Amino acid sequence: MGKVAILPPIVQGQIAAGEVIERPASVVKELVENALDAGAAHVDVSLVRGGVERITVRDDGEGMSPEDAVLAFSRHATSKLRTAEDLPGVPTLGFRGEALPSIAAAGAVRLVTRTADDVAAVVVEADGNGARLAGPAAGARGTTVEVRELFSTTPARRKFLRTASTEVGHVVDLLTRLAVACPETGFRLEHDGREVVSYPPVRDIRQRLAQVLGAERAGAMIEVDATGNGMALTAFLGPPRESLATARLVWTFVAVGSSPGQGVARRWVRDRLLLRATLDGYESLLMRGRYPVAMLFLSAPPGEVDVNVHPAKLEVRFHRPAAAHQLIRSALRSHLTAALKAAATPQVTPTVADAGPSYGSPPPPGLWSPPTFPTPPAAVRSSDPDAEQAALWQPAPEGFAALRFVGQMFDGYLLCEGRGRCVLIDQHAAHERVRFERLRREHVDGCVARDPLLVPETIALPPSQLAALTERLGTLDTAGLEGEPFGPDTFLLRTVPRLLRGQDVGALVRAVADELVEEGASGSAERAVDAVLATLACHSAVRVGQRMEPGQVRALLEAMDTVDVNAHCPHGRPVAVELKRAQVEALFQR
Repeated sequence: MGKVAILPPIVQGQIAAGEVIERPASVVKELVENALDAGAAHVDVSLVRGGVERITVRDDGEGMSPEDAVLAFSRHATSKLRTAEDLPGVPTLGFRGEALPSIAAAGAVRLVTRTADDVAAVVVEADGNGARLAGPAAGARGTTVEVRELFSTTPARRKFLRTASTEVGHVVDLLTRLAVACPETGFRLEHDGREVVSYPPVRDIRQRLAQVLGAERAGAMIEVDATGNGMALTAFLGPPRESLATARLVWTFVAVGSSPGQGVARRWVRDRLLLRATLDGYESLLMRGRYPVAMLFLSAPPGEVDVNVHPAKLEVRFHRPAAAHQLIRSALRSHLTAALKAAATPQVTPTVADAGPSYGSPPPPGLWSPPTFPTPPAAVRSSDPDAEQAALWQPAPEGFAALRFVGQMFDGYLLCEGRGRCVLIDQHAAHERVRFERLRREHVDGCVARDPLLVPETIALPPSQLAALTERLGTLDTAGLEGEPFGPDTFLLRTVPRLLRGQDVGALVRAVADELVEEGASGSAERAVDAVLATLACHSAVRVGQRMEPGQVRALLEAMDTVDVNAHCPHGRPVAVELKRAQVEALFQR
């Protein structure tokens, strides 16, 4: 007897289901996407015991005929395309023809559907053995799908599910992303008879973001509209200081349309290219390890995006990844810079704890209370502390130069007074930003000013750092660090940037090499340049612990008003915080 055999159909179905149906949220995703493709204006989802016992999805879409309703449970059955040539321009969320049979292989399914032309609805029942008509039924136009006892036939899969509340949380996240992508559709989620989420239909994405994130948070986001390279981008960007410890609120959507800006269905995707481009747009405005709140919607013509690269359609592949990256990075960078350009000093209230409050939590005890946002839905809440920070978006009425210098605190912080407020400035962060912008201007103009070393410096480095420097010799040269490898473990440095005369060049080169190792060989040239310039600025800036004379402070304050972005250092740390007079008086109960 041979070793190779054809698996029984029911086993084939269970294996195929494992690629698409991972948990209750996977079932909800496939059914809700089908509802949206059917033109639904309202989608209601109901869960029992986290969706394990029962999942019900109702929509008011176009419905299906009895013949189509049965055929839809067949493998590779779809109404979304006919030939392979249709794939590059597929405009719908679903198209693979695997959702319904995979769901039926994972649980018992009952489908009730009716079109506008049919007198009555039709009932279809399906499981791992196939689908069959179960007679007529009363029902409005649209489709209702009920899934019972999920993974009852595959107990090994069921035991890997989490608690009911965790599974509901995954469904909330999913529906919230779909709601952002389709603001014109209403969404409602119920669990064990209790309403969890309700998003009524709205006119546009910003109104939907107000529902999802809260009106204040959504109102602080800057809108971006840009086109280029045959693609169109719409984005909503949170202020850099409202950063998170994870990328859970960087949402990226891709649509395929006949022309830029005319995508038919916005598909939420997990894409490293889009995330990298977003972070590059925030370059020098966020601390390393911090992530913004950002919603990106990219539209591309047919053939530019391959959506057929993941069983659950969660990933895409770009025909011209560099073009997509360039559009996103440049659009985000220019809009963020313009929005922050007039922000002379942060309009924020310091918090007592470094981590800051989490959304929906009461202010911590202390001398003052931080600003709070409305409690968002569970989709954007987390039990993990993210140090969410108060928004910085309003420009100050005067610049830094208008402040009166009072004194230096702890040999590192400058206390200044303005009209009705006092401002505390991190001298190193402020000087670092000034130096960074000067270096960046010199780099854009052609070359950073440099001085040759009388005797070239030999710097011992580990192999990984030497390799990183060797990979980016051109970047180093344009930044004022001209040199080359000198043996297997040594770098020979010939010039240094003029701003760093007298500095420890060995420590400087090692710091630059460390940044380039962190960036990686696959990092973009723009990121590598910024990383090098930020390191140079950091090493040339005044340090915490150094005393500054009043004349030096005055020169720094005036220089801060000459740079486009002066609210953050190149590594994303805040330059200044403000305390208004009323807050000071409140401390003394005046």
